[in-house]
Amino acid sequence: MRKRRILWLLNHDTLSKFELPLIRDLGFEIFTPKIVPKAILQASGSVTYEYDQTLTIPEDDLTILNQYDFYSITEMPLHISNILNKHFATALTYTDSSFLILKKLIHDFSGMIFFRAFGVGLEKFKNYSELIDHYFTTEDKFKLKQINSRFVFSQCYPNLAEVEEKLYSDKAVYMPLGLPQSFYDIQGEWTGSCNQILFFCTRIKFVPQAERIYQEFKKNFKGFDYLIAGNQPVPVEDERVTGYLEREELNNLYRTCKVMYYHSTNPRHLHYHPLEAMIAGMPVIYMDGGLLSYLGGYRQSGRCKDIQEARIKIKSIMNGDTDLINKIRQDQQEILTKFSYNFNRKQWEENFLPFVTDIEANTEKEEKKMSLFLPINLERVHLDDYLELVALLSKGMEEHQPNNNIVLNVYRNNFDLESDFKSISNNNVSIREYEMKTLSKKETKDALSLIFRTKKLWNEEYLAPIDYAQNFIDTDYWFFLNPDLDQRIASMKPYGIYIDNLGDRYEESINSIRISNLKNASFIITCSNQTKTDLIKHLGINKDIIYTIPFVYSKASASQSTSKGKYTLVEVDIDKEAIITKLLNDISDFYRLYDNNEQFKIILNSYNKTHLNFLNSLYDYINKSDLLKKNITLYVDLRNNEYDALYLQANNIYIPHNIKNINYKLVKASNYRKPIIVNDYPCYRDIENLLNSKFNYIRTRSNSNPVIEIFNRNFKFASIIEKKNSYNEDSKMVRKVWEKLI
Repeated sequence: MRKRRILWLLNHDTLSKFELPLIRDLGFEIFTPKIVPKAILQASGSVTYEYDQTLTIPEDDLTILNQYDFYSITEMPLHISNILNKHFATALTYTDSSFLILKKLIHDFSGMIFFRAFGVGLEKFKNYSELIDHYFTTEDKFKLKQINSRFVFSQCYPNLAEVEEKLYSDKAVYMPLGLPQSFYDIQGEWTGSCNQILFFCTRIKFVPQAERIYQEFKKNFKGFDYLIAGNQPVPVEDERVTGYLEREELNNLYRTCKVMYYHSTNPRHLHYHPLEAMIAGMPVIYMDGGLLSYLGGYRQSGRCKDIQEARIKIKSIMNGDTDLINKIRQDQQEILTKFSYNFNRKQWEENFLPFVTDIEANTEKEEKKMSLFLPINLERVHLDDYLELVALLSKGMEEHQPNNNIVLNVYRNNFDLESDFKSISNNNVSIREYEMKTLSKKETKDALSLIFRTKKLWNEEYLAPIDYAQNFIDTDYWFFLNPDLDQRIASMKPYGIYIDNLGDRYEESINSIRISNLKNASFIITCSNQTKTDLIKHLGINKDIIYTIPFVYSKASASQSTSKGKYTLVEVDIDKEAIITKLLNDISDFYRLYDNNEQFKIILNSYNKTHLNFLNSLYDYINKSDLLKKNITLYVDLRNNEYDALYLQANNIYIPHNIKNINYKLVKASNYRKPIIVNDYPCYRDIENLLNSKFNYIRTRSNSNPVIEIFNRNFKFASIIEKKNSYNEDSKMVRKVWEKLI
């Protein structure tokens, strides 16, 4: 069905009134853009919703496309390109302000691209080769050559490709343009009752070339009575310049003016107004060498070799030379035939439809490869949780398209690839190691050039994954299972981020680099509806790039104990130095106020060698205090059995701030039926609902000493009561996400 749908990305008013009905009559569904720049609307542009009813694509996808600005200077979002590639196999575009749509299509659309060439008009360029070269970067040109088998130079006149480079002339196909039915409303109504020349010249005070044409016309036809029609954004102080005219006012000029003079000698460009005049029956005087003379056939009574001949013929017409008038009107029919519906349909059937017949072979789905990157400082105790997520992502991708596959990338030297990833090796997932490398702006630009991409680079440094081989350029998408990268991601590939929550927005300002990476992501995946709301509301991220999937986790920890433990287990991230320092002070104050032998075991997460000095300072602080050293134990870099044992024997689980992997920690505490004490953040309540569990909430930021509150309240233990969705249901939900993205 894709091959019977057309993306008609032109927004030209007159053209749309003929070409869209023709395309529909040829049996196609049609999409047209709805968001159009003001400049295009002012220059014969228009928007129509009429052809939306021809489309059989999902209503949600149509709504998203209707809200997308194809003319924007920004790169096409991944979700837009995937909607286009999923539902459409053909696109028609043209010369917009700087070939923005064509650039998007060559980089992000996998179907046939027909570039509609109407002829270069009042430009400093002699052909489209020069015009495209001016607006395309080197990378754009290489990309166009790369996809040349899917590119067609769709010329509206058969001589346009004669002056083009081989890249375009070899791909030239004649697909003429026609005149809409509304033009024929005045067919044969010319009377010539007003002895005036009708001349068109738009934007006289706006475009230097137009000013020159205007002055030359006045000089060449001095002594004749005339009117100059055409839209004038800047008013012209000349009573003979009409400015913008409504359709009926313009039609009245076609009926009454004695003759039209058309000045152009451009052999490859033509305006509509001489054709409208010919339909009305008005004799049109035009210059040899122009496109009208190319289309006119053997006898052309209205053609003139120079201005002197044009003046003579116009004077004869104004003097009532009926023989000349009748010859000109008769000869003009040869030109009009080239713009008729029947002529156009025959040419499109012969020249356009064969491409569509073979289009599925040219646009068949290719296998897609996604590189998943595990967090750099991934806690060993949560590896199985991440592998459960990876297995679900892989299962959903395989269900979507069996040829698609996932490459799981593990930070170099953090794990044993053979023993630690046995469980995932059976899920059609290959394992590689990676590092993150800081690239300069120039290095990033050079890397982008290798894949024919060019982007505006606002920063001096970027972060990119490397494997010292192909550096993941061989994959189609990057997907980071960790949003906390310390530099901006070099988006050489469309990348996504998995994010569990935005809970840290309640505690401190979110890291600006983290926000930048989220905003520049092609897609964001979360398991929490609350997180999706936070991303939209607080970071202003487009809702269309955020996807929710089921929350999955390792089932290794089963419910084992409801007995009261011997200590309070606290988990904090080691890079939150201020929070850790306050925690120790709060515990010290608790001991001073209460005669209590309650012990605290504190797990410092995400430890690496850079934290050694701070860890040593914590040991010194604790050992110097008689109140702390016998009741506080610090833990870093735990193994699974050590971590499970600490949870199993704990009395309470206290998490004073929004730590990394908190969702998995909440799962573990619930599995062990332990009271969980966390901040009262909406994102935690969302996970509480997903787990069908129950947490205990306190407000640590507004509480001078939450440790004291913990021991003055009776907390209830948490427990995961049931899992709402089966694994098969979960994978179907993930498959739907991949269907939208890939």
